[in-house]
Amino acid sequence: MNQVVYTILLLTFSISGFCQLIIVPVQKDFTAGKNYNTYNARTQDITPISLPFWDDFSTIRNGYADSTLWQYGQSVWVNEGMGINPPSLNVATFDGLDSLGRPYNVNDILAKGYADKLISAPIRMDLVAAAQQANIAITFFYEFKGNGEAPDPGDKFSLSFKNSTNKWDEVWSIDNDGTFASDQFVAVTIPITDSKYFFDNFQFRFQNFARLSGPYDTWHLDYIYINNGKSQTSPVFPLFPDRTISTPLTLLFTDYKAMPIKHFFSNTTANLTQPSLSITNLRQDQVAGNGQPVSYSSEAIINTVKSTDPPIVLTTPLDNNVNIGSELTFKQNRTVTLQTIPDPLTLDATADSIHIKLTVAFDTGDDKIKTATEGDYDFDVFNPIVFKNNDSVSASYILSNFYAYDDGKAEYGAGLNQPGAQLAYEFQMRTDASDTLVAVDIYFPRFGDDSNQIIQFKILKALTNSFSDILLQGNIPIQRNAQNKFWRIPLTEPIGVNDKFYIGWEQTSSAIIAVGLDKNTDSSDRIYSNINGTWEQNNLLKGSLMIRPIFGKGNGGTISNVIEQPDVSVYPNPGNGVFYTSIVADDVKLFDMMGRIVSIETERVNDATRISILNPAKGLYLLRTLHNSYWKSTKIVVQ
Repeated sequence: MNQVVYTILLLTFSISGFCQLIIVPVQKDFTAGKNYNTYNARTQDITPISLPFWDDFSTIRNGYADSTLWQYGQSVWVNEGMGINPPSLNVATFDGLDSLGRPYNVNDILAKGYADKLISAPIRMDLVAAAQQANIAITFFYEFKGNGEAPDPGDKFSLSFKNSTNKWDEVWSIDNDGTFASDQFVAVTIPITDSKYFFDNFQFRFQNFARLSGPYDTWHLDYIYINNGKSQTSPVFPLFPDRTISTPLTLLFTDYKAMPIKHFFSNTTANLTQPSLSITNLRQDQVAGNGQPVSYSSEAIINTVKSTDPPIVLTTPLDNNVNIGSELTFKQNRTVTLQTIPDPLTLDATADSIHIKLTVAFDTGDDKIKTATEGDYDFDVFNPIVFKNNDSVSASYILSNFYAYDDGKAEYGAGLNQPGAQLAYEFQMRTDASDTLVAVDIYFPRFGDDSNQIIQFKILKALTNSFSDILLQGNIPIQRNAQNKFWRIPLTEPIGVNDKFYIGWEQTSSAIIAVGLDKNTDSSDRIYSNINGTWEQNNLLKGSLMIRPIFGKGNGGTISNVIEQPDVSVYPNPGNGVFYTSIVADDVKLFDMMGRIVSIETERVNDATRISILNPAKGLYLLRTLHNSYWKSTKIVVQ
């Protein structure tokens, strides 16, 4: 890859329009998945399949389409967070990135062409009886943009069929004409009736024509079905006997996916909330009076970890066969809120951490064989499709020593690219007590720019320009990590916080400093940026930044159990690099916020000590002075 060209490409063409934040792709870590070249080279060894065909991407396999149904599809990204209001949970996203999260073209930032493609396994259309061939059709749902970037005019999403001469016929396409809603999936049904498609190696292909230089021009695909020509005899929108989950479980802890365990137990009533999710009905002819009753059951797997004891894993039943209420009619979304959640009295408040996995399974009757009086699964029409595959969902939550809005998986990166620009992420503490920050975890993803970069890392107690609201400030080099791997920034001095605080940084260069962006959760109203001296709340970018404050022991007045002397002052503070102490120090040491020693010169001046920083750089430092066998720590700021 041409590193310089790719960096310039990202600086110029990363998704804008989200206020001051820039969106960048995240390179995928493919070591856990299948071999990319082997997978995409498969053109002969995949087993042909028979109708009916159905895939709603409800089972993610390393983020890629099911290889038993798709001969070529690893460039398409199967995910939970990019589609808005999908027919069922998980969609396939088409953009300008390949299977490893890299642009198809890194040399020409304006290049357009066919990018992602999804090609079905060979289908034995020759097995369809002649009398039923006039009834065959493909149905699918597509969405423009969703939680991605809008396709430009001329960008196209298309469907093609492979005919008996092994040539591809484009049978449907759509491009951005300015009228699409970005939060709605549109159903399309295309007949497959021409005799040239009824052979033993028929295939269909979805692909997008888009900018090839990044995560742009997104289309989302879901719920693809080809009928077998039986019973439902006209190629119209099928009567799917499917009641399906369409959104993930919401939060268990009021604002967070993870929170410090002692904060949680300070007020369990306020810190617990009942998760919910949405379920919808895709049976087109479903009307009041003949609907399938729907109920759900739920359970929690609770893993308790204590340093003094072996881990304890308990499975706790919660709700059992709870009816969701009145029957669902066609495309009616129903929000279902869990009636029962884990009882905090059964959780160990002395544990080091508690991991809770909630699972909800619906009894939808999707597999109930159709008879004259009940059920709507027509065996001859739908077998071997298992519509119950999309009837359960799980979510994990953590009580430990940190706050997290994110779920630990980044769909993109988000950051700034202007010198002096600032980003801040708000954390509202879920306890009335003060606590101590000892570290911060941040995921800085790899996205093509591996240049060495420095940020002015900050922790603030308020978004003002007042020095008194700076809890920590100092220059640190960032460390870009493998996919979804956090980098821990230990704080040289523990910082006491209460109520709320902000973690972020100020840019020192025009390079993009991107942090992981989780699209499956949304704490976007907690993100702030400052470009021209005024803090602005984000109102366009959806998602959660992968920044996590870590709490521990300490009180900001002691370090490493060294007794501190309380009566030493330093002036002028802030200063330009020369400071004075109010006493004659026996020893002086200066550290930056990463704990590195900073070169200084000291000189006694009357009853004070003058401290001169040899190469002063703007930032926050920790000054340690020794006097009468006692050490004193003081924060100083170089302007």
